[in-house]
Amino acid sequence: MEERLKLLIAEILDLPVDDIAADMNRQRTPEWDSLNHLRLITACESEFDIALTMDEIAAIHTPQHLEMIIDSRSIGRG
Repeated sequence: MEERLKLLIAEILDLPVDDIAADMNRQRTPEWDSLNHLRLITACESEFDIALTMDEIAAIHTPQHLEMIIDSRSIGRG
């Protein structure tokens, strides 16, 4: 997982960076509540200069899925 994303998730969820794993699941991570989910999405949109759709936002349940969406939006941006 990209270090920038890992650090961002750790900061938003107030967890140690070492606890952030690509396959951690939103439903099994108490810190990843609905408010922190919105904070994370907003931070990612700003940090990576992307805009996510409501469907994408609702579907994100793991850092790996979030990273895949960010990567797909970043293709061709140089």
